[in-house]
Amino acid sequence: MPESLGETMSLYSPEWAPIIASKTQDQILTGRISGIEKIKINDQVMECAVVFYGDIKVYIPFEWMGIPREDWTIVRSMMGAEIDFIIRHIDAARKITLASREYAMKLRRELELPKHKVGDKILVRIDAVGKNEVIAEVYGVETRIPKNEVEYGYVGNLNDYVQVGDKVPAIIKELDLEKGIVKVSIKDAKPDPREKIGIKYVKGGEYFGIVRGRRIFPKKDDIIELIFVELEKGITAACITPPWKAEKLQDLKPGDAVNVKIVGISRSKNIYGHIIRKQRRGAV
Repeated sequence: MPESLGETMSLYSPEWAPIIASKTQDQILTGRISGIEKIKINDQVMECAVVFYGDIKVYIPFEWMGIPREDWTIVRSMMGAEIDFIIRHIDAARKITLASREYAMKLRRELELPKHKVGDKILVRIDAVGKNEVIAEVYGVETRIPKNEVEYGYVGNLNDYVQVGDKVPAIIKELDLEKGIVKVSIKDAKPDPREKIGIKYVKGGEYFGIVRGRRIFPKKDDIIELIFVELEKGITAACITPPWKAEKLQDLKPGDAVNVKIVGISRSKNIYGHIIRKQRRGAV
């Protein structure tokens, strides 16, 4: 049965000191989302994220998570994410509280964001990891980071690069304080491995690599399938199989080890190649 939030009370003991300070002084607290429950608030049953602050249970209604209603499903993928919140109501008798992440984000946005500018290297908190993008919190602003801004080269499963709850370096690419818009790149906070292309990896050379994925692209009245082969972390060759090798290589899967011959390198350091030999299955 959903619980009902009781009368607001105060308990002046060490474990409650930060809770009271948050309630009375708008002090921002931080904790990890550990669950989701339904409770009754003012005769209305509401879904809430649950944070355990020591032995004190903090309920954050979805309405106060700072997430649009149409995106509430994201909350479930945020399990384990570290979030900010400010206590709004206290029921000390039952050791439960009601808090707002949205209010904490607003304060963080007003206090911290103006200190930064485009080009700054900062830490962002990963709130959710999807198929094609990562959701991160940047000083009170939730921003979406597309997979091509997470890592160099071909990026398959984003969970191989970041996890919910991670704090990772990123570069601010766009900042609009008035509109509360921040765009960041995790990739740009790392050394660019593509500087090695043309020196370490050259046109005409044959190199060992690992198949990371396959993708079909339209090409005029036809389609073309590219196989993405990782030569090293952050350096990927977009490959095709030559017609005379197509039958032997048609069953290539992610993890297979292959030999790649580089047939072209673009000005933007994109590598194009032919897969000329399969080494073994399930290499990495």
